[in-house]
Amino acid sequence: MTTDNERPLIEVKHLYKKFNNQSNKDLEVLSDVNVSFYTGDVAFIVGPSGAGKSTFLRCLNRLEEASSGEIFFEGVNILDRSVDIDAHRQKMGMVFQQFNLFPHLSVMSNLTVGPIKLQGLSKEEAEERAIKLLRRVKLEDRANSFPNQLSGGQKQRIAIARSLCMEPDVMLFDEPTSALDPEMVGEVLEVMRELAADKMTMIVVTHEMAFAREVANRIMFMADCNILEENDPVNFFDNPQNERLRAFLDKMI
Repeated sequence: MTTDNERPLIEVKHLYKKFNNQSNKDLEVLSDVNVSFYTGDVAFIVGPSGAGKSTFLRCLNRLEEASSGEIFFEGVNILDRSVDIDAHRQKMGMVFQQFNLFPHLSVMSNLTVGPIKLQGLSKEEAEERAIKLLRRVKLEDRANSFPNQLSGGQKQRIAIARSLCMEPDVMLFDEPTSALDPEMVGEVLEVMRELAADKMTMIVVTHEMAFAREVANRIMFMADCNILEENDPVNFFDNPQNERLRAFLDKMI
């Protein structure tokens, strides 16, 4: 629960994002988005495909460059060109749809390369941290395996552990179960459920409505290039105010 004088962990102001399409006309994907996220939030973003959800998430750590606006992370406007974005990205874990593990590295090396190269940990320190996280995602026995030896669900759990190895202040999840076979979804959601219970700050783009209702403390509906409605899970699902949201939920639930 936030207080009036608590500073947001992430504050987005007047965020716009446009792409140039094939006809060289600006395609607006985000239009004047204003939203704040606080430490301890488990915020879910849902909406139709093409609504700008993934683009918004990628703008938060400048994997996509915003067209205009401001994004304050821990009080620093990370859209300012003088900012060392790599230093800030270390504090923002990101889990993608397609895992993005290094295929030529073992699981242990995937987890330790960041802490060693970017945080200056020794090999022993990094491996000690990695083992704890592998134990947390129930894959301690796969430390010496390579990504091509893992199932999709195992790869995504490793991807989560790799992000946690950097000890981030917030975790961003971009549809983390969309590339998984249905029987593998549950094992990934269980890890995320445990992270939420441990008060990890999370911003999650997903189509998993039941999971959002169970785990989130805030749910946002994105469509028409903006966040059209936000509420707690009970009111979001049981008493939606926006007509677009009502139509969306009718199709999804």
